[in-house]
Amino acid sequence: MMAARIAALVRSNGWALPLVFIALGAYFVAGAVNAVLARSIRVVPAADDQFSANVSSQPLLPTRQAFGAIAERNLFGVKREVLNPAGAQGGAAAEPNLAIGRNYDPANLKPCSLTVNVRATLVADGAPEWSMAVLFVNNDNQVFSVNDGSNKIADDAYLVDVLERAIVVRRRDHFERCAADTDTTGTALAAMATPQPPSAGPSEPIAGDMTGVTKISDTQYRVDRAEVDKALNNLAEVSTQARIVPSFKNGVANGFKMFSIKPGSIYSKIGLQNGDVIHKINGYEMNSPDKALEIYQKLKDATGVQIELERRGTGMTVNYNIGG
Repeated sequence: MMAARIAALVRSNGWALPLVFIALGAYFVAGAVNAVLARSIRVVPAADDQFSANVSSQPLLPTRQAFGAIAERNLFGVKREVLNPAGAQGGAAAEPNLAIGRNYDPANLKPCSLTVNVRATLVADGAPEWSMAVLFVNNDNQVFSVNDGSNKIADDAYLVDVLERAIVVRRRDHFERCAADTDTTGTALAAMATPQPPSAGPSEPIAGDMTGVTKISDTQYRVDRAEVDKALNNLAEVSTQARIVPSFKNGVANGFKMFSIKPGSIYSKIGLQNGDVIHKINGYEMNSPDKALEIYQKLKDATGVQIELERRGTGMTVNYNIGG
């Protein structure tokens, strides 16, 4: 019944629906045209013009120079704080310029003022970070390098370079040179620094001398404790008995290489040969200066030493029994 009424209403007023759709379309078209025309005829003022207008309409503020003039007159007699004391300007109380880095002038090195003795130095050609120095400090032999963490000799003294039988130390505002041939009082240690003329007895072991070392086989040796102590107490002499340089393979450090081993030296006695590359000592890899320092400290009281080395491209292990 209701559906029939709606159908009759639509049939009788169907002509009005097109008019409704036409009116809606005209409304939306008129709104779009109005928006386009309004956007085209509106003039937006430039930002610079507006800023200039605002600035010109405001009074100018006093300049910094104007405030400075008022402060200089000190109208109210205010007591002022002196920010730059005369003493500091004159430099009398200024802190001295501290020496930094490792760059120094060899011609301006000052004499050594440290209470240490330079016992021996190991200079690595082309690789200063591998160089080491043995110093007698606080009644004990200690090993130092130029690397951070291993270069502090005293509170204000740092090792910056290792030379042949000498070191360079940075102390606050200057650099000092400490040589192996001077002790803390400046007395020459001639016996350690200068070769002695021939005498009735030889000054160093002769070729083939095996005193203190017994060879059991090519890879087994027995070393007297006295021979080890002798070497540790004469590190300046031991450091001249061979040339030791860092070894690299494919750009990576893999140990130390032995050169120029003197006949009759401690190196010769324990069977080391020119060209040997020492890779490990008692299982510790010799791949960094810090590791070498650590091994040196641990081997002081060792009763046995095992060296893993490479000789003419072949790896081998040599064992040393220390005693007696």
